[in-house]
Amino acid sequence: MAEPQTTEVQVDGARIARDGPTLVVTGYDAAAKTLHWLVVALVLTQFVIAWLMPGIGRNTKPGLLINLHFSFGVVILAVMAIRLAHRLVHPVPLDMADSPHWERRLAYATHVLFYALLLVGPFLGWASASAHSLPVSVFGLVTLPDLAAPKAGWALLAGDVHTYSMWTLLGLIALHAAAALFHRIVRRDGVLQRMLPSRGH
Repeated sequence: MAEPQTTEVQVDGARIARDGPTLVVTGYDAAAKTLHWLVVALVLTQFVIAWLMPGIGRNTKPGLLINLHFSFGVVILAVMAIRLAHRLVHPVPLDMADSPHWERRLAYATHVLFYALLLVGPFLGWASASAHSLPVSVFGLVTLPDLAAPKAGWALLAGDVHTYSMWTLLGLIALHAAAALFHRIVRRDGVLQRMLPSRGH
């Protein structure tokens, strides 16, 4: 008796694999891809701004770069919240079915850290800004309430944690990019292609 064949089709931008009677989503839909690359662009922009802007200290006055840093931080937080909600509603396996166990665990841990850093990091920076009496606004349109009192010890510490967490995020981004290129160049298993724009049905 012939074994059932695994076939793939695309539905609304998502790759659906049929393995016998079972349907498994193996690729990301258009919304997930858009959110992913939007976050990439926002985070890269944020790192450039953070590199160029002055350090925040006791007597720091808000300027263009600092205000942009705060604004993009709020936007990243909002986009990541949307992305998490979409992910929970439309779950997709992070790895290929034949990936080694350690690779699947590492992929899962990396993605959890990504979400944690990008969701918690903005709050840490927001609290630090409040402790330094710096208003957090979104491109000058909306000013957010303070999360901490001026010079609050825990919020000043949150600023230090924010800095170290963003360095950790940068390391994770490098690891993530290296892994994607490894799958594309060495493994040639289609992992990277799952997040690239679809070429058609």
